[in-house]
Amino acid sequence: MSPPDAAALAPLVRPGGRIVSIATPVESPADAGVTAMHMVARNDVAQLAALVELVEAGAVAIDISKSRPLTDLADVHCLSEAGRTRGKVIIIP
Repeated sequence: MSPPDAAALAPLVRPGGRIVSIATPVESPADAGVTAMHMVARNDVAQLAALVELVEAGAVAIDISKSRPLTDLADVHCLSEAGRTRGKVIIIP
């Protein structure tokens, strides 16, 4: 997505809302009343180990809704785009 396309999403967000992008930096118009943030993830072994500890201790729960074979990936995307998924879907090779 290009930065202008990403900025065009700002009017779709309610006033006071947030836009968080992991792909493209988003500059929301000053009059849009929304906050934009670009998030970049990096693999940090210590942070991942701490996260595993939290999950194992039950402090963080992961909502897994279903498992589907890789051949169903297109269907999973369609369901997600239609807002018909909840939680994580595990894709099995």
